Amino acid sequence: MAFESSLDASDWSYSGEGNLKIVFSYTGADLKLTGWLLRLDKANNQNSLPEQHKRHENSIFSTHVIGSLIGSSYILPQKFVPVTPAFLTQLDQHSLAVRPAHRTHVHIDLAQQIGVLMPNMLKPGDEPAVTVELKPKWGYLPTSSHICAANEVKRRVCRYCMHQYLKHQGRGSDFCPLDMFSTSQDRIVRALDCLVQSPQNNLRVFVDGKIIDPLDTCKVPQWSSLKDVLAQILLHEQFLVKLKQLQKSLDSLDIEGLYPLYQQAVASGELAESEPTIEDWLQAVKQFQSQTAPPTSKQLVLQFLLSTVLKDISVLIMIKRWPDHYTPGQLPEYRIAIVDTEPKKLSKMPKYLERYQSIVSTYLQHNPDSSSQKECYE
Repeated sequence: MAFESSLDASDWSYSGEGNLKIVFSYTGADLKLTGWLLRLDKANNQNSLPEQHKRHENSIFSTHVIGSLIGSSYILPQKFVPVTPAFLTQLDQHSLAVRPAHRTHVHIDLAQQIGVLMPNMLKPGDEPAVTVELKPKWGYLPTSSHICAANEVKRRVCRYCMHQYLKHQGRGSDFCPLDMFSTSQDRIVRALDCLVQSPQNNLRVFVDGKIIDPLDTCKVPQWSSLKDVLAQILLHEQFLVKLKQLQKSLDSLDIEGLYPLYQQAVASGELAESEPTIEDWLQAVKQFQSQTAPPTSKQLVLQFLLSTVLKDISVLIMIKRWPDHYTPGQLPEYRIAIVDTEPKKLSKMPKYLERYQSIVSTYLQHNPDSSSQKECYE
């Protein structure tokens, strides 16, 4: 859906960013924009599709592909709005002072002509609100019979925990996603506490629309209550339980079992070298959900890419009032939504294999003896 309006950079305030996107909240007086966020591309976010077509396809993918898998109620509606180089330049300049220092080397993409408007899950109105953004990552240990003996550690140590040795030389977080994906409130609370101590890019906290340092929990109203409420919400909603099931069932072979099928499908022409169309994605979801016939190699590759999307989404949990207004076990008014649902590229299949192999080999270099290896459990 297109939105016709001219935008003034002074009406937008920086809210947060990831590796590819940067987000601004509307603070002006236009009622048509009140309650909306503006999501923009950062520079070097390469895409070969024409921009308007890319935005439209990504919107369909989020709503009808990911939404049909995880539930359409978790997908935020989107509107498209034209943006100018002058507007983007002003936003880029005004936001530099408040952006995290390690992010400022990548600027807003000044060539984009369309921004994406989404409902503001960070501050939906005048009431006090806390929004927690989680990147839960992988929720399971792979069990595929295709995992070779040299990589047997994948069955015992989750990818995230192994990845800490590649990203942070083993000095990373104590957070284990399997705790977050569990059905134990104590384990979920422990996962949240670990994220507060070492958030990396897996936790962001917004109080009344303003991002705060998760380490500074004194600025989070009643954090001790909030983390319990978050755990209760996740258990009540069963969202992560479903997400885990989808991640695992869509990636049943593991990259080790899938990659030879990918190579064969490309060589035979079953898989084109071009990226999947939206029709390919819709058909893949239909086939996965119906399971009326054994999956083809192409189907298995597309399912793997869908699982990869679900392993990289961000989950927004917005609580409209402070949790200390509620007795233990009573849930406040809340909403859950997901973002970062863009399709993953078929052309990156070799990199997916290379990255996982690198994660495993680096972990084993640091932990060659099985007695010193961590034991993750679902």
